[in-house]
Amino acid sequence: MICPKGCCARPHGKIAPTHAGGQSEPVTPVRYGSRNGWTLPPTKKQLAVWMHYVYFAVVTLGIYIPLLPSPWNLVSYGVVGGVFFLHLVAYVATVSVDAAHPNVRANNYNSPLPTIHRSQREFIFKDEFCTVCEAEVGPKAKHCWACNKCVMDFDHHCMWLNTCIGRRNYWFFFAMVVSGVILLLLVVVIVLFVFIEHYINPAMLRTAPQFQNVKSSAWLLFLPLATVKVNTVWLLVFAGFSVLLGLNSLVRMTLLLSFHIHLLRKNISTYDYILREREAERDAEAALKEPSPDVDKSRKQTSATAVGITSQTVVEIQSLAIESTVEYIDEEKRTSHQDSSDTTQTRRQNRKTVYSFSPHKKGLKKGFQNKNRSRKTSKRKQRHT
Repeated sequence: MICPKGCCARPHGKIAPTHAGGQSEPVTPVRYGSRNGWTLPPTKKQLAVWMHYVYFAVVTLGIYIPLLPSPWNLVSYGVVGGVFFLHLVAYVATVSVDAAHPNVRANNYNSPLPTIHRSQREFIFKDEFCTVCEAEVGPKAKHCWACNKCVMDFDHHCMWLNTCIGRRNYWFFFAMVVSGVILLLLVVVIVLFVFIEHYINPAMLRTAPQFQNVKSSAWLLFLPLATVKVNTVWLLVFAGFSVLLGLNSLVRMTLLLSFHIHLLRKNISTYDYILREREAERDAEAALKEPSPDVDKSRKQTSATAVGITSQTVVEIQSLAIESTVEYIDEEKRTSHQDSSDTTQTRRQNRKTVYSFSPHKKGLKKGFQNKNRSRKTSKRKQRHT
């Protein structure tokens, strides 16, 4: 039976990159496994390291140490030259050692290895077996995707050295960093001394016998073998540039050395440190998205209290509304009853008035009779008087 997708026919250890559409593409090897830091082509940062080393060696040993008075020039040659040599040995050892796992080194580096897509990189290890290197590796090994090989006790991939740092070359790397810090410190001190002494006491820098027939405005470089006469400006320009470049490199190397001393005290690697930082960042993001149980509990209590207060308030408002409605109805009844009694009395009075001043004959007769009686009574009183 033939696999419809063709995955069964793929050679062992060759994993094709998978795209968003779910369709796999044929494996296209883009590079071979890197044995060490001398693998061609060199990177730009690796070339920058070489240029820095050559520049500081030429400027320090060829220009500024020969200007120092005796015997400080001889002492500086011995100390600075020795540190330069140790730094070079540590660098060569770090770059030349193959940090790969022994089972990986036993394989042939001439065979091409595929480039694995990022979405499939977490599936290449199974039971401490790397399907890309086709070798059994230890639990602390990691497949470096820049060198395309599994490194034993992986620490990090140094872009400035173009190689991986693991168990086999870590202490060479640490010695290179320490010697680099000491070397840069010596270079900056020597160049600064020449720069300052040029303004304070330039005669101290002109003790070499070659300066006897040279004007005070001229300086000799690369003493005593390849003497080059230059103006004072060039001497100060080289000094200023060397100090700035040396300080920049010294700060970077000092930070790197401090970081690795911190890792040694914690007994962790650079890779472990990065994993912990990423995990801490994910935990912080998760904490921001999902509140803690205490916060959630307090929110629930607050909401429950708010619901209780709301229900109690609704009951009170309903009772007040009912009481107000009852009072309003009673007031309306009293008002309507009072209005009806007032209306009845008014009607009775109106009836009396109408009856007294009615234009009918019966009413007029009663009125005239009352007037006649009052007249008779008044006449009687006059007669008796």
